[in-house]
Amino acid sequence: MKKGRAADGPARFPMTFDAFHSAERQGWHDRAGRYDGATALATLQIVPALLDALHLRPGMRLIDLACGPGYVAGAAAALLINAEGIDFAPAMIETAQKRFPDLAFRIGDILDMPHDTASFDAAACNMGLFHVIDPAKAMSEAARVLRPGGRFAFSQWTAPSDSALYAGLFEVMKAEADMALADPAPDAYALSDPETVAAMMTTAGFTDISTRRLETVLIAPTVDFFDFFMSFGVRVPLIVGAQAPDVQDIIRDRMNAAMAPYETDTGYEVPMPSLLFAGTRQ
Repeated sequence: MKKGRAADGPARFPMTFDAFHSAERQGWHDRAGRYDGATALATLQIVPALLDALHLRPGMRLIDLACGPGYVAGAAAALLINAEGIDFAPAMIETAQKRFPDLAFRIGDILDMPHDTASFDAAACNMGLFHVIDPAKAMSEAARVLRPGGRFAFSQWTAPSDSALYAGLFEVMKAEADMALADPAPDAYALSDPETVAAMMTTAGFTDISTRRLETVLIAPTVDFFDFFMSFGVRVPLIVGAQAPDVQDIIRDRMNAAMAPYETDTGYEVPMPSLLFAGTRQ
């Protein structure tokens, strides 16, 4: 099979995402201790706009979905919000609880939350929906736990066509990686289309839907971009890890070369815009 052209070959059945779901959970569990020095350097840039989109007032109750180390819940609590978080990776919940000991965090799946219906005033999800196997169901769950008039906001990276980071990365991956070696996964950029998201949120029960673009930047304080990015996320490392060792070496060299134009005195700074979606529970 020609590298990077797995989509042209025969489909693999059954096309379920169970293996991907398990790999994502384990991947984020393993990265809990490294999140501060990698992923957080980009995702934290989104938090102020995310909280602003929720129209928060002191005393409100907020749920931080796919909370990771709990940054959104912690920031909301500083605004006198009654915040808590949920994440499917046990080590992330352990990290969040240590960082914010006065807040409540629990292990759970945002596709099937243990919370009561209409029990929150706001729900936030910072770069979490594209990690689940059914984002539409996650939106419906967010709507379920919100009171009428409650606000939901989530973030998503823009598509490779609008991202210097992902354009460079996926040019390398398409050229060098055999994508069929990785487990089937949902489209990572289905939520990068505002029209698609608006339709999904409307179906889930939201109105007054808005989209805002944020000029997020990947900050990589390292001399080896490839090594940094293998800790930054989970999806790309899953694909890279499935390749033969010699192919992984080629991907490393080409990825570092692709990011060379964005090298700084302290590492790399690569444009990777994000989108912020928000809506009101009907």
